[in-house]
Amino acid sequence: MLVQGALQLPGDKSISHRAIMLSAIADGVSCVRNLNDGADLQSTINILRDCGASIEQKEDEIIINGKKLHSPSKDLDCGNSGTTTRLVSGLLSSQKLIFTLTGDESLSKRPMKRIVTPLVGMGCKISSNNGLLPLSIDASDGITAIDYDMTVASAQVKSCILFSALGGNNISIINEIIPTRNHSEIMLKNMGVSIEREGSKIIVHPLKSKLKSIDISVPSDPSSAAFFAALAVINNNSNLKLTNVLLNESRIGFVEVLNQMNCLISKSNESVHNGEKVGDLTISSSNLKATEIKSETIPSIIDEVPILAVVAAFANGTTVFKNVEELKYKECDRLRAIIHNLEAFGIKAYEKNNDLFVEGGKVKRMPKITTFDDHRIAMAFTILSLTSFKKYELDNRSCVDISLPNFFNYLSEITK
Repeated sequence: MLVQGALQLPGDKSISHRAIMLSAIADGVSCVRNLNDGADLQSTINILRDCGASIEQKEDEIIINGKKLHSPSKDLDCGNSGTTTRLVSGLLSSQKLIFTLTGDESLSKRPMKRIVTPLVGMGCKISSNNGLLPLSIDASDGITAIDYDMTVASAQVKSCILFSALGGNNISIINEIIPTRNHSEIMLKNMGVSIEREGSKIIVHPLKSKLKSIDISVPSDPSSAAFFAALAVINNNSNLKLTNVLLNESRIGFVEVLNQMNCLISKSNESVHNGEKVGDLTISSSNLKATEIKSETIPSIIDEVPILAVVAAFANGTTVFKNVEELKYKECDRLRAIIHNLEAFGIKAYEKNNDLFVEGGKVKRMPKITTFDDHRIAMAFTILSLTSFKKYELDNRSCVDISLPNFFNYLSEITK
């Protein structure tokens, strides 16, 4: 199959969430263009509106008129979005609100104790379903400063604490040994927050005045770009350009992994917008070799492991992903989902001590893809099936709407 052409994908999901949330409590009118168009962002928008935020869609931009939020009159539905749940918990706590967060069946199985512990340490009263949703938070007594050692490498947990600390009574410190994506720090700084990093410590000062409004065009989501980059490298005689992609170093670990695997991938037109690096990626067919991906790299590629495991299926040798336990706590147990689907296609894959092993080989059969209702599993194995058989069958096609509703249309644009 031939993969050729150019794509500009929708805005980065992580930056989109943060831009909407922080603009909702900023001073004045903010404008956000190229917002991610997935269902997760709609969950964030609906929740903020339920708390009194003014958010309007105008042609191809979102207009947010910052104002004081209020405690909602009903439970707040986070849908399938872990980012919404964890970041909104911090944001609404900073505003001293009382609220309850719920979610769909998948989200209701995801661990929330990781945010409950620091938020309780910051003065919130919280009840939960044994560390799971529903989560009822009462921050009406105010937020106290915290000096917190991160126990899990998670940008969502870090951002929850950062957002909550905006309403704190003093300086808060987060000790982050393994760095995670830093979009919250970049955006907070751009919006006037006094925040700095000293070694592994992130020091954030509470707000003395409202955040500054922003005018931002969100760069394309690198996690979405990874699927199309993978499609190009595993298909012969292919060449693909992905434009205006977010190139934040904490988010493009997948590019470094592809380089390790002997992939032909290059960056161009690099620039900085709103503190974030942006540019184009050009990807060509490659003769792939297996590699070992070290545990310290995993936080920067955690969302891309499913598609990188698919790439590994076409590599020469056995690729090892070290310490991928966090995959078990995503929209589904992604570690199990990856192994199940690879084996269904006839590729040998297994887990040992939380390491994932994928033996490159020949795809033997075309099964119906078991998505586990997970958007990234669905997209990753669509790429594998399309490459091997020029067709695919999914048990749940609609789950891709969580992050990239037009995924299948983009595929048809660049494949021949």
